[in-house]
Amino acid sequence: MSFIARFVFLLTFLNLSKSSTNDMQHRLTADKSQGFFLGEVLLDALVNPMGTAQNDRSVINNIFDPNLIAEDVTFELYTRNNPVQAYFLKVDDIIGLKESPFESENPTKILIHGWTDSANTYWLQDFRQNYLTVGNYNVISVNWFPASLKEYWIAAKLTRQVGKYIAEMLNFLVSQTDLSLDDIHILGHSLGAHVAGFAGMEVSGTIGRITGMDPARPGFESSSLNDLRIRLDSRDAKFVDIIHTCAGTLGFIRSIGHADFYPNGGTFRQPGCPVFSAQYCSHARAHDFMGESIINPLTFGAVQCNSWIEFKAAKCRDNSTIVFMGENVSRNARGSFFLETNPQPPFGKNEI
Repeated sequence: MSFIARFVFLLTFLNLSKSSTNDMQHRLTADKSQGFFLGEVLLDALVNPMGTAQNDRSVINNIFDPNLIAEDVTFELYTRNNPVQAYFLKVDDIIGLKESPFESENPTKILIHGWTDSANTYWLQDFRQNYLTVGNYNVISVNWFPASLKEYWIAAKLTRQVGKYIAEMLNFLVSQTDLSLDDIHILGHSLGAHVAGFAGMEVSGTIGRITGMDPARPGFESSSLNDLRIRLDSRDAKFVDIIHTCAGTLGFIRSIGHADFYPNGGTFRQPGCPVFSAQYCSHARAHDFMGESIINPLTFGAVQCNSWIEFKAAKCRDNSTIVFMGENVSRNARGSFFLETNPQPPFGKNEI
């Protein structure tokens, strides 16, 4: 996300704030190890006039269905045969698929960017390079930039439609090749995490895995969370893992996957993030950690714990099972997991 987009994003949320100073102070939580950070309900004071996260969902629901055509979502295929130059896949283009470097016997990674980003954003490029360095993959970068560039609430509304287009592509690939749904792994950041959820919801069958990297909270996390069909959740794939790094403000704080990871407590300010861009840097840490884990899969060891406070008090260190956050997470992992990272790359500490 560009600096200007980040600035506009901040102004959008701050201008919607109508909660009192006393209410904000009441919701503020102090952590001596990281300074002050905002609790999960503080986003209500920032983005909701009525003080409930349900209200920003109503903003999305009240938006007239915006126009999104299939051509606004493109699919850029990269393999070891074309690691730099993208091959563009199109739904129902059977000849184009046969002529492409797509190899159905290889696992397929679907990468989805978030708001105001594109398929050229740095972390997608890093992911592509990392995956093709360590193995034979079909890496497909989904570019929904024309929609992601719109006002946040409109872009959020469009996530469902983008997800449907991705599901159509996956159905096409499975129907025309020997690709197995089990070999499909969708990774999405922020709004892209919910796009991944909608894709998993709409595809014919159940895909193998979805990784949600700090799924966007504004417009998606209500106080009840009763409607699981408006966001990413554990039913969208056989295994859903979540990395929380700006929980309670820009990202979800509640557990919504089979395995939810909370590095450094999962909130901002993440270690190494400057004060002036604490939220955006923390929000980005989710894909920074995930990207590094592709190359160094056994350095983000985490333990299951009830809370960050208990983890910091070493009450969970005796748990016998270490689960690695990131690429090599065990698909048998269930629950909430905590870990610490380094403030700068390499982020993985390789210790508990």
